Amino acid sequence: MDFQLIIGQIVSLFILIFIGYYLRKINYLNENNMAAISKLLMNLILPAMIISSLQMELNKNLISNMKTILIYWFIFYIFLIITANLITKLFSLPKSKKIIVKFLLIFGNIGYMGIPVADALLPENGLAYAALGLIPFNIIVWTYGIRLFINDSDELDFNFKSMFNNGLIAIFIGLFLMITGLKLPLPLESAVDMLGNATFPLSMLVIGSSLEKIQLRGIFTDINLIVFSIIKLLIIPAAAFLVLFYFEVDNQVRTILTLQMGMPAASYGVIFAEIYNGDYTYAAKSLFVSTLFSALTIPVISYFII
Repeated sequence: MDFQLIIGQIVSLFILIFIGYYLRKINYLNENNMAAISKLLMNLILPAMIISSLQMELNKNLISNMKTILIYWFIFYIFLIITANLITKLFSLPKSKKIIVKFLLIFGNIGYMGIPVADALLPENGLAYAALGLIPFNIIVWTYGIRLFINDSDELDFNFKSMFNNGLIAIFIGLFLMITGLKLPLPLESAVDMLGNATFPLSMLVIGSSLEKIQLRGIFTDINLIVFSIIKLLIIPAAAFLVLFYFEVDNQVRTILTLQMGMPAASYGVIFAEIYNGDYTYAAKSLFVSTLFSALTIPVISYFII
């Protein structure tokens, strides 16, 4: 595999992030614009990409790999929850910041960030394998993840229907079409493919735009946040890789899972902090620092696992 080509593709993604940051900085894209684009991505474009990526012929190896991915994701989430709780006990932080740190360590940006990177590294099955990670992600983030931000467990006022967003529905549609061998009518299939192709540039612009809100002054003096980001971006994926290597998991599956375990903080942490009056500023800082550092760590991880 041409590693220089891979690095070039990853750098291209971060160029788009910078463009999104710059356009928001000069107010060419305002908050209303980005809210509309984010809504379009979540409800239409990302689901279209998921359906498109799952249109492939099944074989025994593919079915086995998909089962393996789902099993290991749930195992890893258990490991991450335990690890995050242990790590936060070692640091003297206010409860509000410990919640953010736990969320940072457990939930990565496996959608907007993870799927484009997976496609760049594994053009054959990367999209399909990466999209499967959204199933356990949605289940865990809308149960345990959101609960982290609610002080009183009796006030768990979210609806479990929220887990079944368009992205998850798209996964079920895509899997149904794959399993049954049914095909979309050609004009509809082409339209879905074209919508899905817009996922990568738009998602990077949204990430870049969201980072503009961060006050850079003093952000890199928070040593704890830097340590947590290093754990998230390097130590956790390294541990996952060793586990998968020890159990002789298929190389493509090992690559996808390791990469997604090394993704930066998920933006849900910022959203939940704002909704439930959490430490929004610290959540935004964790998103910024981990995303920025991932520009260095993703190529490093890719080099060692490909």
